[in-house]
Amino acid sequence: MAAVANLIVRKAQPAELPAVADITRASYSEYEKESDPDFWRNYESGTRATLLEGKDESLVALLDGKIVASVLYCKPYEWIIGEQTVKNVYPEMRLLAVLPECRNLKVGARLIEVCEEKARTEGFDAITLHTTVLMQTAKAMYERRGYLPYPAIDFSPVPGFTVWGFKKVLRK
Repeated sequence: MAAVANLIVRKAQPAELPAVADITRASYSEYEKESDPDFWRNYESGTRATLLEGKDESLVALLDGKIVASVLYCKPYEWIIGEQTVKNVYPEMRLLAVLPECRNLKVGARLIEVCEEKARTEGFDAITLHTTVLMQTAKAMYERRGYLPYPAIDFSPVPGFTVWGFKKVLRK
């Protein structure tokens, strides 16, 4: 399907962050049935808290004036997850979410392009993201776009569940 001509991508306003969290929940709800209920509750509440705190830059895609998708653009970081330290020297896209009824309209692709360009503009030669075994469609999309496994930022939030890191080298 062709890209939507009247799509606008911009930084989310603070008052829009609850809508961003709701879109993310709607977008990711398909993974709930395949997840442990305790894990899912923690994941969902952690995701909502991350989106509402506004620490990272939330970008939104508007179609006919309505927010239909979002992504977080995060600066390089160092996390401590349990016993594991994850250090990422590149910016990262997180929580890319597109409302189910707006998929296949190139909305997610446009958000990815904006994040990649933002990283390039900031002088980075790569950008990263995380995905999981639950997100096979997303993983395939990222791989088609040139993202390769980047195990340096893999982590396990709970035993037996790995969150995979991916990295794309950006052309100047």
